[in-house]
Amino acid sequence: MTESLPLTGWRVGVTADRRSDAQLDVLRRRGAEVLHGCTMKTVNLARDERLLEVSRRLVADPPDTLVLETGMGLTMWLEAMDEVGMGTDLRTVLSRCEVIARGPKAISAARRAGLEVAWSAPGERFAEIAAHVADTGGRGRIALQLDGTNEEVLVAPLAATCGEVIAVPVYRWALPDDTGPARALVEAICAGEVGAVTFTTKQAAVHLVDIAVAMGRRDELVAALDGRRVVPVSVGPVCSATMRALGMSGLVEPQRARLVAMVDALVDHARPSDSAA
Repeated sequence: MTESLPLTGWRVGVTADRRSDAQLDVLRRRGAEVLHGCTMKTVNLARDERLLEVSRRLVADPPDTLVLETGMGLTMWLEAMDEVGMGTDLRTVLSRCEVIARGPKAISAARRAGLEVAWSAPGERFAEIAAHVADTGGRGRIALQLDGTNEEVLVAPLAATCGEVIAVPVYRWALPDDTGPARALVEAICAGEVGAVTFTTKQAAVHLVDIAVAMGRRDELVAALDGRRVVPVSVGPVCSATMRALGMSGLVEPQRARLVAMVDALVDHARPSDSAA
């Protein structure tokens, strides 16, 4: 490999849906051959009647606290309410709430919306938010912007210490309409035909394993993703925790949960094998 193309000779599997083009480009510019097997799609709930009803409730009876799981979710929510003429009222209500954010992207989106973040989770994990709320005496009414995964898993820890938890469903994750590319990625992983696989969300890892289960190849997939045969590459700690729970090991993870940092972490991992070769 050359310094300018440090991933030359590497074939990297990519599971991403959102920003996949950017990731493919970054990997290719570093010399990698890429196999894109998208394992998920985003189902936009912006026009769902439930989101409109929840937003009306919050405007009429403002919450004490707003918990932001994702920056994408807040942005999609406000844009949806702008379309129905409720955006200004919702922003006014939310600007008066205590705002708690899970990570940097949620913080950035909050600031763009004119919201002041009172506290954010240092490790970018929802469990830290639930613990912080409990440790600081709970709350009365709390609005929780969901992250597209299991609603009850997020609501239950807050409900234990809060008077009312109002879930805000902006989007959800689903399997892609065509799972063929993801199945091809499973086959390539099991055959050792890729050197690494990247995961930018925890749900991408969950769905990859679900697809492998449907193929009868779960154990083979997880065994291959051991950091030796195939390197599982995680964007950050939240994703990593899920990947480990699924049985993946030998993870490569950047210090900062960012796309380019994730690719750079893979580059750093690849370099020692170069010098030894």
